[in-house]
Amino acid sequence: RRGRRRSPKPRRSALLTVAAPSLCVLGVTAVATASVTGNDAPGEAGEDIALGGEEIDEEAAEAARAAHAVANKQFDTQLQGLTAAADDYAERASRTQGRIDLAERKAEEKRQAEEEAERKREEAKRLEELRPKFFLPVERRGLSAVYGQSGLNWANLHTGIDFPVRYGTPVRAATDGTIRTQYHVSYGNLMIITAPDGTETWYAHLGSYVYQSGFVQAGTVVAYSGNSGNSMGPHLHFEVRPGGGSAVDPAAWLRSKGLEPS
Repeated sequence: RRGRRRSPKPRRSALLTVAAPSLCVLGVTAVATASVTGNDAPGEAGEDIALGGEEIDEEAAEAARAAHAVANKQFDTQLQGLTAAADDYAERASRTQGRIDLAERKAEEKRQAEEEAERKREEAKRLEELRPKFFLPVERRGLSAVYGQSGLNWANLHTGIDFPVRYGTPVRAATDGTIRTQYHVSYGNLMIITAPDGTETWYAHLGSYVYQSGFVQAGTVVAYSGNSGNSMGPHLHFEVRPGGGSAVDPAAWLRSKGLEPS
């Protein structure tokens, strides 16, 4: 039987046997050294990065502060503009309101003035309606001569009525009207008052005039009695001539107005 042939094992060199562990130690040492060195290097870089970060943060903060300052300045400028605009608007609004208030006050004053004027017109109208429109020419009643009477004292029929009053007795307008005066040989100092409807009332033998022209209301003292012209003594001769025409009976005319002369 043939036996196997063993392959001879290679012999290790003593140098390799010794060197291998040494290389391992060296490798471990190198790794350790590298580890230490590696740990130290990143530490320094980290410190640099941290310092750089602080510088970056400071720059960013400064930039932020600058941006905030600009924004605040812009805001202040805008706020000042808005405040000025608001003040201007308020002033204009105040002026506008003042004009509105003034216009309203004037309108109210005008309205009140118109109401007052209307009230006065109504009051004047009421008083005018109540005011007597006809008066006896003198306060004293009683006649010394009547209309149509004849005799030695008149060339023709008597055209009026006579009130026997003393010299200087107040003579009143029998109607509203316009005054004119003249001297007449027979009538003496004569006043004629023409009423709005054209009726004339004549006042003769007057001593003096209070008015010689103008418009008067009924009842106004316009003259004083006397004895002028063709007169036998102080008295008032009174005539009525509708439309300025022929004389009518003054006593009847006065009675038609609610007045009694006798």
